[in-house]
Amino acid sequence: MVRRLSLLLSALLVAIALPVNADNCTLRVAVAASFRPALEEVLPEFERRHACVVQISSGSSGVLYQQIAHRAPFDLFLSADRERPELLEKQGGALGSSRQTYALGLLALWHPKSESNIEQLLQTWPDKIVLADPKVAPFGSAARQALQSLDLWKKKQTQLARAHNAGQAYLMLDSGNAQLGFVAASQMQAAGRDNYWLLPQHLYKPIEQQLLIPTQSRRPKEAQSLADYLRSGEVQAQLQHLGYGVLPTQDRSRDGGSGL
Repeated sequence: MVRRLSLLLSALLVAIALPVNADNCTLRVAVAASFRPALEEVLPEFERRHACVVQISSGSSGVLYQQIAHRAPFDLFLSADRERPELLEKQGGALGSSRQTYALGLLALWHPKSESNIEQLLQTWPDKIVLADPKVAPFGSAARQALQSLDLWKKKQTQLARAHNAGQAYLMLDSGNAQLGFVAASQMQAAGRDNYWLLPQHLYKPIEQQLLIPTQSRRPKEAQSLADYLRSGEVQAQLQHLGYGVLPTQDRSRDGGSGL
C-alpha cells in the first residue's frame, strides 16, 4: 500500500514538473549572438508558463536576416538592430505588425584591468583592437561609430581585428588573442567580468534591438506570446541587470499585439 502511494505521488510530481503538451509546442528562434546569454537567462520561465520548448539558433544579425529572407523556418527573429527587421518588413517578410523593439543594447570596451584613463588607453593602444564586423553586426557598427566620434577610425585601421559577430569578438578576447576590443555590455555582465568601459551613449547611435515574426512562422501565436513576454516589465527589469538599457517610453507603451 505504501509502495503504491509512493509511486502515485512520484507520478503526480512528474506530471506537475513536465509542461503540458511540451512535445507539441516547439518554437524556433533566430537570435543575435550578443542576446543569446540574456535570452537563455529568461527563457526557462517562459517555457514553464507556456508549456513550449524554444530552440535557439544564434549568429550575426546580418546572416540571420539573409537566412530568414530565404525562408529559413524560424518562428521569431531577435535582431541586435532595427535595420534588418525593417528591411524584412519592407520586403514583405514580417507577419502583420509584429516588428517591435525588445531591448536597448549597450556598447562596452574590454580592456586589461587598468587604473589609467580608459579612453586615453584606447587612443594610445599599440596592439590589436577587436570588433565585430561593422557590415553585418550591429555592435560592430556601433564600435565603428564610436571610433569615428573619437576621431580614431582612420588612425586605428591597421590595428582593427574583425570578428564575424559580437559573440566571436568576445571569444577572441576571452581566449587571450587580444587585450582590447568592443563587445556588448551584456556579454560582460553575463560572464561576471568587470574589466570593461561602458562607452558614453552619445558616441554611437542607440542600438535599438527589434524582433519580428517571419511570414513563414508555423507558430505565430506562440511567437507573439514570447515577444510579449520579452517586452514585459518583468523581463525588462531583468535585462537591465543583464547589461541592457532602458527602453524609450514610446517603445514600451506600444501595443504588444500584432494583429495576429
